[in-house]
Amino acid sequence: MDLPYSEIENAFENNKPALIISYCENPVLLIVNDAEGVYNHAQAGMVLMDFLKKKPSGVFEYQFQGKEADDDIFSAATYTVGREEFRILFSFSSETPNNIQSIQITK
Repeated sequence: MDLPYSEIENAFENNKPALIISYCENPVLLIVNDAEGVYNHAQAGMVLMDFLKKKPSGVFEYQFQGKEADDDIFSAATYTVGREEFRILFSFSSETPNNIQSIQITK
């Protein structure tokens, strides 16, 4: 199975937090601005839904995509809504192939 890069991009642009979380480990580390927590899928979905409700229909663009052959797989993207730009970092699990271990969203 390939890393779900295009699926994550589409889910952000179409405001589908549950789909994003479906690619995560359970539990997942989620950092949104200054709020940090380790959440089960239901909780993480609610936190991400809250963010996307406040910042809907942004433009998601990768700056870096790690490869499956790397020891530590991560990717970096920007999510732009109007004049606001958020940096999103994904860390993928080495234990559960192709699952997201953590998502960090910062302004």
